[in-house]
Amino acid sequence: MVQNPMPYLILLAGIALAVFGLYRFLLKAEKRQVKALFLATAAIGVGIGSLIFALTGKLPAAITILGALWPLGASYLRNRKPQAPSSTLPVSRKEAYEVLGLKEGASEEDIRTAHLRLMKKVHPDQQGTDWLAQKINAARDILLK
Repeated sequence: MVQNPMPYLILLAGIALAVFGLYRFLLKAEKRQVKALFLATAAIGVGIGSLIFALTGKLPAAITILGALWPLGASYLRNRKPQAPSSTLPVSRKEAYEVLGLKEGASEEDIRTAHLRLMKKVHPDQQGTDWLAQKINAARDILLK
């Protein structure tokens, strides 16, 4: 009896697409984003595993797993530190001009135009990073004050 291979091909295509998406994400991701992805995946996996145990009549095993992992989660939540401001943000007017690609003495309109042009390229919604956006915004703020 021959089975229809179409569901397996669709599943294989979905897995390939997911792996490609993960690869693209990891190319541009920051360390904290990768850590958050790992933690979310682990939490979802533990939740699904516990649910499966509970639904198959192994509720004590599900409670034991959650009880064993509870200290790890509590420790993580206790030890989270707020993100310190990056020391690589521009601190002088000269550095701010360099970040925006302008020469000293540029007009306010030139600063705003350069800021807008760069933000369109590196905004997090356009496959850029938060760090670059923060750096460009800091440079604009320094020059417009």
